[in-house]
Amino acid sequence: MPTEFQDRLTFLCERWPQAEIARKTGTQRNNVSRYMRGGKMPMDFGADLVRKLGVNPAWLLVGEGTAFLSDVNSGTERMAGDLLELVAAMNSVASMQLGSLTGKHHLKVLRELNDALTRYQDLRARINERTAPIFDKLLTDYWAALDAWQLEKADDLKRAAEQVARLCDDEALQQRFDRTLSYHAFLRRDGDAAIRAQSKLFRRALARDALIDASGLNEAFNLANALQSVGRLRESQALCEGVRAMCGDALQRSNVGKFLLAMSGYALMEQGNLHEALRRIVEAEPQPEARMADAQRSMLIMCLMYTGRLTFAQALDMGECGQAHRQGMVAQSLWRDDTDALAQALKRWDNGEGRDWFWALVRHVAECDRGETRKAAEFVKEGPPTTRATENEYFDRFVYITLLARKCKDRSAKKWLAKADEQLQAAPANLCMSMLARTMHYRNVQLLKGGGELQQRADRFFREHYEKGFGAFAGFMSG
Repeated sequence: MPTEFQDRLTFLCERWPQAEIARKTGTQRNNVSRYMRGGKMPMDFGADLVRKLGVNPAWLLVGEGTAFLSDVNSGTERMAGDLLELVAAMNSVASMQLGSLTGKHHLKVLRELNDALTRYQDLRARINERTAPIFDKLLTDYWAALDAWQLEKADDLKRAAEQVARLCDDEALQQRFDRTLSYHAFLRRDGDAAIRAQSKLFRRALARDALIDASGLNEAFNLANALQSVGRLRESQALCEGVRAMCGDALQRSNVGKFLLAMSGYALMEQGNLHEALRRIVEAEPQPEARMADAQRSMLIMCLMYTGRLTFAQALDMGECGQAHRQGMVAQSLWRDDTDALAQALKRWDNGEGRDWFWALVRHVAECDRGETRKAAEFVKEGPPTTRATENEYFDRFVYITLLARKCKDRSAKKWLAKADEQLQAAPANLCMSMLARTMHYRNVQLLKGGGELQQRADRFFREHYEKGFGAFAGFMSG
């Protein structure tokens, strides 16, 4: 019998002597003692604990809620009464014959309508007052579960919070709930759900005033990040530009305002407009906030590397910019087939322990560069992860596995190349695959000699971007 269950029986024996429990449940005392020591307990005894001692069955079986039904009822009975009164008040409002307002009894009807509406509002306020502490505790536990990556527990808490949210009108708690939903969706890799939740927060901020305030600016920042994370770059760019236009000068010069300017620039770079991207990212400097400064420096480094004016070694010397930047730098070495750069990146950032699929793949690429292909071939045979991902993440996975298959000369390379291109061509119009992934894909095409229309598209990609300032592509144009 589970230790937790025995602990709950011990709790009951601290409230009543074993002899009292035996008498009230009609059970022999030595049996009660045996159950306490972990002996198998019959269901009849559990049912008697509920009926005769008022034990809460949910608490007894799984530890949920309070120990005694009296504790549960003292709160829920009041809530249930309020709910019944609320329904009655709403029915009173709904049943008013508003057409009779034109008759001689219109004053009486108006008074009854006013009384019913007032009662409705009072009851809503009372229910809100009683649900707010419950909602607050649920949201605290929900966020803590997410922070601990306890996603199954978070799913349960989300369902409970959704029910309580229907009864609670507290604006601040509703905002917390939407923000927690957005975070939950992000951890679940559900970009659409994250964007829906963050959009609600942003719309709520917009409703407060005609101009964007500091709170609205922060919500816009979170929404732009959510959009960019799933490849909806044109929407992210438009949001950044629109929000800045609705801000006063002070907010435009704020840390978040500067970051939105840099984000709009980076979105432009991803879409091929490198010159304007650099102008905006440079204009957003200096950035006093460390977290945002790292991200902006990463944007600047990536843009400068694409111009061909910044070498990989020089980029490394510009400092640390976080995990996303490290992965971006490794990807830069991969599409260039720069074995020295990859070796530098792995020496600096890879500890070889507990990293994800991407880092495992990169290590196998480095092995191939040293002439060791056996483990890489086994890794390719397993294929990319099939876990849920956004459309741009699926594209990234196919591109990376194609590169590794090409490196270890596995016959599946062209199969993976075709899957990557299929994913790219099927992308909806509002989705933009990352510049790094597209660059790597078209290098795979060239090196695997894809041929035909695909080869032409790869050559066109490098030529058109070179003409737009992507000097790093100088060596990858045919003819």
